[in-house]
Amino acid sequence: MFLFQVVEESLCPRGLCVACTDVAINAFEFRVLVRNSRRMWSNCLNGLDGVTEFNDTPHSFYTIMRNDLSVLAANEFSGDSKSLVNRLSKKRAVVVEKKPRTARTGPNCDCTDCGKSFLSPYYLNVHLKNSGQKEACVTCGTVVFRGLEMKEHLQKVHGEKVHLCPDCPTLFTDENQLKTHAKMAHRPGALTCGDCGRTFSRTASFEVHSQMHAVRTCRACGAQFTNRGCYREHRSKCEPDAKPDIRLVPRSRRSNIRDPATFICDHCGKIYHSRPQLKNHIVWIHMDVRPHQCQWCGKRFYTPTRLAEHSVVHTRERNFGCDICGAKLVSKMAAVYHRRRHTGEKPYECDECGEKFISSSRRSEHAKRRHGRGVRMQCMECPANFVRSHELRKHIDKTHKIHDAQFMVDVKG
Repeated sequence: MFLFQVVEESLCPRGLCVACTDVAINAFEFRVLVRNSRRMWSNCLNGLDGVTEFNDTPHSFYTIMRNDLSVLAANEFSGDSKSLVNRLSKKRAVVVEKKPRTARTGPNCDCTDCGKSFLSPYYLNVHLKNSGQKEACVTCGTVVFRGLEMKEHLQKVHGEKVHLCPDCPTLFTDENQLKTHAKMAHRPGALTCGDCGRTFSRTASFEVHSQMHAVRTCRACGAQFTNRGCYREHRSKCEPDAKPDIRLVPRSRRSNIRDPATFICDHCGKIYHSRPQLKNHIVWIHMDVRPHQCQWCGKRFYTPTRLAEHSVVHTRERNFGCDICGAKLVSKMAAVYHRRRHTGEKPYECDECGEKFISSSRRSEHAKRRHGRGVRMQCMECPANFVRSHELRKHIDKTHKIHDAQFMVDVKG
């Protein structure tokens, strides 16, 4: 005698096994499918019964049906099958209402920022599209600031009454359009640019667009532009050799050619040559975001690389060697600085006195001590100030008799 263990289905009545449950579910789904198919064919036959009788010639009529096979329309047709297929493909195409085309005619006008000339205000507005500040009047070509100034210009000069959105510089000729725009573009969670009024469906697209309004600074003369088109036009005249000739670059590398730009921090004025560098500077230095924490001492760092360099203080691993004397160092930069002591290389020069140093940190300390530049660390108990944090801690322990556990000094550099 063989005994078989029956596995019951927990979601079904007691006594039903898994196999029986699957058979019952499949039978039920098949019954629903048959019922839906019968209803759809019934709709199709009822719709065809109401169609007007046509003659019996081949391809004399064709029908258009919905997804549920109900007849939408019936039309006569005479011709070959190829023509019928072409006609049906055109019928299936979704008709999209085209927006009224913006007038591209008007007086010649120039950009007030870069001086570039255009045939009409339409093309000037295309040039200023990425600018969050200025736009051209489509009637006279006058360049004014978006929003309130453009509204006043249209009312005073051209007698046009427009409605301004209170949350972005978008103008509307009808108050109902303004209400619809405010309901869709400025609802909670909507990704609408407050500088130009464009709305985006994805967060990534919105973040990329917001970078378009960043201020760009010319490296040659220091002129600043809020519009990318104006910046490029100015750079082509101010420093024409900055961007290499695309014809001399291999075709596989042409997509990587970029016009060098300068990005300045609004908080401290530090200059960077890429937007990610400026973003990291603001997040790490001014916002003091340090997501990587040491598991031994709890100290936090900006990047995992800095954390790995700090970890050797606890592990004492020396994986970087000097190719001159063979000494082992704990980090790559420590090996670089060590080698410079052998070669005598000092690439960092002080702007004030011309003295040279092996690292930028040594130059910064020199500028603080000798020339009074930068921020020094102030003692909270007395007027004394110091360049390095360990000097401040030593001063507190020796002079004020306060230990680190009792007195925490927040140092931000």
